[in-house]
Amino acid sequence: MLSETDRIEALEAAQKLVACLSDNSESSRSESTRVQALRTANGLIRSLEKPEDGLMKFAYSPAVWMAIRTCVHLNVFNILGEKDITSVREIAETSGADVTLLRRLLRVLTSYGYVAEKGDGLYGVNKWTRHMQNRLTQGMIKFIFDESMPAIAAAPEFFKDNSFRNPVDPRNGPFQKGHGIDIPIFQWLALPKNKERWEAANTYFEGDRGSRPSWVTWFPVEDELLSGKIDGQAPLLVDVAGGRGHDLVEFIHQFPSMTGRYVLQDQQQVLDSATNLPPVVEKRAIDFFNEAPIEGAKIYFMKFIMHDYADPEALHILKHVKSSMKKGYSYLVINDFILPDTGSSLLAAEWDLMMLVFMSAMERTESQWRSLLGAAGLSIKGLYQPSGDGQGIIVATL
Repeated sequence: MLSETDRIEALEAAQKLVACLSDNSESSRSESTRVQALRTANGLIRSLEKPEDGLMKFAYSPAVWMAIRTCVHLNVFNILGEKDITSVREIAETSGADVTLLRRLLRVLTSYGYVAEKGDGLYGVNKWTRHMQNRLTQGMIKFIFDESMPAIAAAPEFFKDNSFRNPVDPRNGPFQKGHGIDIPIFQWLALPKNKERWEAANTYFEGDRGSRPSWVTWFPVEDELLSGKIDGQAPLLVDVAGGRGHDLVEFIHQFPSMTGRYVLQDQQQVLDSATNLPPVVEKRAIDFFNEAPIEGAKIYFMKFIMHDYADPEALHILKHVKSSMKKGYSYLVINDFILPDTGSSLLAAEWDLMMLVFMSAMERTESQWRSLLGAAGLSIKGLYQPSGDGQGIIVATL
């Protein structure tokens, strides 16, 4: 039975949601409005759901993640995309899986709305199913499930064994305990025996921004970074630890008339997998713990790099980047979350915990960014937040 307090709270949330979505102006379709509407809708659900039931479903949610991971392994989402309605027996014949097992996996996915149920043992696609057919999405599912689940399971015991201190050692954290290793995650992933895991990780990194817009579409790049004289012989942008170059390519497409060199720097084996870059991009291997990036660039860009490291390692990397920057000319552009002191979005808060279990690292608040960059001898020109709940931009200079 719904209590009067919960009924009123739910009604108020529903009214706010309707008001938010009823406005036909352009702003009502903005990313910030969508995120606010989603937060209001989640509040409505919490008002209606009994804590006993909600917490029980949450406790069982890793089984949903397991079902998704298994269906990726069996190629179920792609099989479903081949026609409008597919029977469980057809999926079994194509995948080689048992019919009963498939029914049980798909039962929870249809309950969550991730797969369309078309009848008894009949299934179809919806926007969620189509998303899970995507190569980048499947890389995310493989990487996050395969690597995070052992670390998450080991985390409470790790915290207890270490007197509940915040971990900062990349060689000794929940990930190392969960996987039974004593080296940092990226060093372990790069081992030949982990080739498939490393492939999944780099595929995920191509799409780790999700649906949130690229920084080049909302940040005033030309006014803030490209005004004044540009040295056409020096690199215009160096993407430090830029993976397969997806962010660099977006920059080039956004500013096709800009002249200058574009440089992608990462580990050699990562660069070897970056096979679809435009000819204008130079690939240069780097070990940013021991080497500085190419000197004299206008922009040094680092997306989701600093959050991989606690302050000691982050400072080490930043000082190498600083040594390559040209005073009065170069900018360091960091594309990362800027956490608020209160009222954090769920996505950013969850990402922070994933950095904890994966890397013994963290997302940072504005004050933490200022402290870190100041310690590296860099001055912050500005911190910028996009609409919605995406990653911000921190611009620093010498």
